[in-house]
Amino acid sequence: MVEGDFKKMNKRKTVAPRTEAELESRIATALTVAFPNISRNQLSEQRRFTVRLGHQTCEFDSAAQWKKSGIADILIFLDDRPLAVLEVKRQDIKLTSADYEQVQSYANQLTPRPPLLIVTNGDETLLFDSNSGQRWSPMDDAETAVKRLLVNVGKVAVADMRWAVEALMGRETGVWAPIVRARTSALIAEMTDQPGGADHPFSRDLLFPRLAIEEVIEAIKSKSTFIIIEGAPMVGKTSLLKELSQVSATSEDFAVLMLRGSGGGLFQALANLFASELEWNLSANDARQWLRRLSNGSVGPALVIMIDCVDSGTNMAADLEELANLGLGNRLKVVLTTDWADGLLKLPNRRGKTGLGTHATQIELGPLGLVEFHQAQRVLADFRILFSDGAEYSEDYRAPWLLRSIYENTVRAPRYNDKSLQVLLPASLGLHQVSIISKIYEEQEQLLRGYRLLARDTLADSQSYSGELALAAKSSFIVRQDALSVESRDCLADLRANGWVRTYRHHGRDDVIVPTAPALFVLELGDAAGVALSKLSDQHAAGIWLGRRLDSVFLGDLIGAEAIRSLANKTGDFSSELIKGLLSIVPLEQAVERARLAMLDPKGRLIHIKIEDGKAFLSDKHGAILGDAIDLGAERMRMYADTTAWMILGQLARLATAIVGDDERRMDACILLEIGQCPFPLLRVTEEGLGHLEHDLGALGRVLCIDKAPVEAMTLAMADLLSRSWGHADCWIDTVLETDSLPLIYRVLIALRTVQKRKIPELSDWAHATMQTRVIPAVSATIDSCQ
Repeated sequence: MVEGDFKKMNKRKTVAPRTEAELESRIATALTVAFPNISRNQLSEQRRFTVRLGHQTCEFDSAAQWKKSGIADILIFLDDRPLAVLEVKRQDIKLTSADYEQVQSYANQLTPRPPLLIVTNGDETLLFDSNSGQRWSPMDDAETAVKRLLVNVGKVAVADMRWAVEALMGRETGVWAPIVRARTSALIAEMTDQPGGADHPFSRDLLFPRLAIEEVIEAIKSKSTFIIIEGAPMVGKTSLLKELSQVSATSEDFAVLMLRGSGGGLFQALANLFASELEWNLSANDARQWLRRLSNGSVGPALVIMIDCVDSGTNMAADLEELANLGLGNRLKVVLTTDWADGLLKLPNRRGKTGLGTHATQIELGPLGLVEFHQAQRVLADFRILFSDGAEYSEDYRAPWLLRSIYENTVRAPRYNDKSLQVLLPASLGLHQVSIISKIYEEQEQLLRGYRLLARDTLADSQSYSGELALAAKSSFIVRQDALSVESRDCLADLRANGWVRTYRHHGRDDVIVPTAPALFVLELGDAAGVALSKLSDQHAAGIWLGRRLDSVFLGDLIGAEAIRSLANKTGDFSSELIKGLLSIVPLEQAVERARLAMLDPKGRLIHIKIEDGKAFLSDKHGAILGDAIDLGAERMRMYADTTAWMILGQLARLATAIVGDDERRMDACILLEIGQCPFPLLRVTEEGLGHLEHDLGALGRVLCIDKAPVEAMTLAMADLLSRSWGHADCWIDTVLETDSLPLIYRVLIALRTVQKRKIPELSDWAHATMQTRVIPAVSATIDSCQ
């Protein structure tokens, strides 16, 4: 799709091929006009030559140029001495002073410099002195005039390099395009890890395509000068820039230059780039003027500057605001990423737009959508990493950072070299996938210490969040800067300098910190919560605290399970009272008949919805209706509360646990008997439009479709329990059936079906037989008894 768009962009109008004979004729005519009494035997041509500009080398092949564009550059020699640079153009191209400047730029890079410049289109031929830039005429005696020029060549100082470089960076030569593309490739290489690494934003062989790339391309083709990609940290904004650089690498319509948003401003960054590449001292003002002239050019590729992580109040933001007010043309585009666009787009009083905001198109980037996740599955399948059925219903897998972490851990494993092996990921994320990530960072002492401090501060923060921040914290890790301890503040600068955190002002006007290694932060939060549990003497109350505190934290179920595991690892045990405390927080579900709700719109802004009489209305925060009603139909919205505590237990049950000294008394089995009776699925919300397929059994509860149900952590825990050799499995099934809890029995049915699919010797046959002879009949009997 994207590739097709670029093919359309790169199409050129078909013209008749230009023959070499036509070129020969033009050359002969031009030389006759320029040197009427010099024998052609004395003149020779060099149709291929090289101009070196700093580190860049540009090769000119007249035959290839002529065939492609109807323009050819040729060196003319008189008795083996450079005499002129000749530029031949198509007959339909009118000659201008710009042609002289372009040819002059070539001549200034040659040693010795030819004294003459000739430009012709067949109908008209113009001659210039390459030193003075004045029109030149041989008068009646070209031979004498040429000899005089050649004598003077050695006496003429080298031409002003500044003028030459500006011309060479101009409209037609294409010198700047290879420079910016080379710099983009070099920067991406600097930001790329080898497979298995995790220190930089990119992995060498991994990139998850995003649908937003099409929006970016369309915005580049539009009249907008600035394209702002906004989204939460770690959502894939930087990777989107890498994708844009890849799909445009061979485009004739534009060349992409990637810059970091930190450090100096835009103009100085460009000056440094060209100074390095051209070995010439370019100032920030030179770069500013070059951008303005380039943007108003009429031919040649457009320049697209991609800038990663631009924050308001920085030098880069100030230069972009100035750039927006330079009267730019359509041949310059700026694509930038930011966590918070309002600071760039709106004036401080928030009543008007900045110059940048006036010329900007805004694109929102969120977690992977369903189509994008399916594409990510295909990408990972190329590395022999597969997903179990139902994975598309797991919100956790929609985070690009998590998929990359799974990839890095997989390719790092020694067994990955055995190409006959594959990795099959469960339908939902578990502690096993997260905890192994810690090995990546085990030598990063400064990072580990900094994250530990931030984790402690996060758990200790008891202040109320703004509505926007509270909702955002349900889908990403956010630490309020106002909640930091003194030691954390001391570490913050180093963490930020090394790219381990991002700081910005959130929509709710809170100054926040976001960890850029979220998988590691899960572990540190779990460890910090485990330490907090160990300090509480009443372990029943500790379980309640854990379930309540993590109810508003992203991936709270994983963090809570990790907290209990961390506690057990450090103390050698954990109390059953801790489990009872979590079990006491029973999940609640209620139909929403009359309520006021708050949620985030796609741009991360808080909106309020009022529901009454089966209809929904947009409202203000006080409940005053702002728009027309939306009929909710026969279906009624449901609200869930207190779900995290049992979800923590579902994650914990995926770890084999038993009473100390008695491996047969399985704590995980006991936990599953309790939480498996929840009358509705315990899952986080997924992408809008991808509802979980459920069977509504009325008073008996609601259960997930049998094909998709393994996405529940507790159901996967049941499948894992029954996939191991355990002498009490049949007794446990008996206990399940005796409860007459249809949600529990149905979950066990799905777990047995999962065991059967795993094709475990003996256990798969046992699972099939148990389903057919015991569990399916029990499901039918339970339903019949309630009808």
